[in-house]
Amino acid sequence: MKPIIHYLTTAAQVADAAAHFATLPRIAIDLEFDDNRYRYGRHLALIQVFDGREVYLIDPLPLEPEMAAGLEPLFAVLRNPAVAKVFHSCKSDILLLDELFGVHCRNIVDTSVQFTLLALEDNNISLGRLIQSELGFEVDKGEQKSNWLKRPLTEAQKEYAANDVLYLFELTDRLTARLQEQGRAQWAAEENHALEAVRYGRGELRPHLRLAGKYRVAPQDLPLFRELYALRDRIARQLDRPSYMVLSNDRLAELAHQPIASHGALRNASGLHPELKRAPYADELIALATAELAPDGPPPADQRRPQPFRRRFGGPIAAKAEARETLLMSLKNHLAADYSPVLANTVLSNRLIGDVVEQGSLAALRPWQRQLLGETAGQHGLAIAELETPLQA
Repeated sequence: MKPIIHYLTTAAQVADAAAHFATLPRIAIDLEFDDNRYRYGRHLALIQVFDGREVYLIDPLPLEPEMAAGLEPLFAVLRNPAVAKVFHSCKSDILLLDELFGVHCRNIVDTSVQFTLLALEDNNISLGRLIQSELGFEVDKGEQKSNWLKRPLTEAQKEYAANDVLYLFELTDRLTARLQEQGRAQWAAEENHALEAVRYGRGELRPHLRLAGKYRVAPQDLPLFRELYALRDRIARQLDRPSYMVLSNDRLAELAHQPIASHGALRNASGLHPELKRAPYADELIALATAELAPDGPPPADQRRPQPFRRRFGGPIAAKAEARETLLMSLKNHLAADYSPVLANTVLSNRLIGDVVEQGSLAALRPWQRQLLGETAGQHGLAIAELETPLQA
C-alpha cells in the first residue's frame, strides 16, 4: 500500500507541517540537492520527511527568494534536540544545511553509522542495498541522478524521494536492536552525537590545487591552470551553469599545458563553451597564454596538509612514534582476528593510527574506541597506557 504523500510548496504549509513534526519523538528526513550538476554551485531542491505514517515532500524552490525564511519553522525542528532526526548517510545533507542556511542539526540517528558499527561486509552501504539486505526487497533508484531542480517533478521522482525516508524508521529499529544485542548501542550513540559537530569548511583559498593534483598538472603549468580555473568559475557563475559545462576538467588541464594563443586557434578549438570564444573572455583567455603569471607559492599554513610523522620527526621522537605505530598495528591485527577486519578499520583506520601516534588516544578516539582497545590490549597482554598522551608531551 502506497503512503499518503503531501507535496508542500508554500511557507504556510511548511509552518503547519513543522508544527506537527515538533510534537513527534522522531522524524525521518532526507534532502535532494544539486551539486554543480545542472546549475552553478550547490542548491537545495527537495526535503523529504516521514512522520511514521505519511510522507511530506517540501519543495523549497517556490519559496525563493526568501527560501531560508520560508523553511525556518522546519529548521527550528532540525535544531530541536527533543526530536530525533533519522537519516541515512547524513554528512552531505548536514553540510549543505550548514553551508546554505547555517543550520546545525541536533539529535541525529544515522542508519549508515549504525550499520557500520555492526562491522559486516560493507561499511559504506547505500540506502538501496541496506533496504534489500535488511528488509528483503528492492526499491527503484533510477531517479537518483535526475534533475531535481527541474519543475514539475515527475511522479517517478516523487516516489523515489518518498522511498528515501519511508523505510528509515524500520531500518533504524532493526539496527538498534542488533547493536543492543552486541553491546554496541553506546558506540552508535557516541558516533551519532559527533555528527552534530560536523561543519562546512569555508574559506578554501586555493580550490584549484585539489583539481590540479587529481589531473597531475605539472608545477610549471600550475600558474596558468590557476588563472584558467578562475576564468572558468567566473563564466560559470555568470551563466549559472556548472563549471564542467564551460570547460571540462581534463580540457582545463590540457589548456594549462598547451594554451590557446590566437583568435584563429580559439575559433577552431573544441570543448569550450561559446562564451569563452566571445569578448571579453576570449581576449582574457588568449592573453593568459603569454602573461607573466605569479607562481602559486606555498599554501597558507592553516591549509597545508601535515606531513606524515615519519617525515617530520627525528631522533628519539621518531623512535617513539614508530614504537607507537607498531603497537597500534598489533592492536588492529588483534581486532581483525577477534572481531572483523571491518571493525578493526573502523576503530583504527590508517588516519586514526596517525592521529593516535601524535595526539594520543584521549584526544584522537571516542570513549567506545578507547574502551574496546583497552579490552583487546588486556586480552592479549599489551600495555597501552603510554598511548593516551600526545607524542611530545
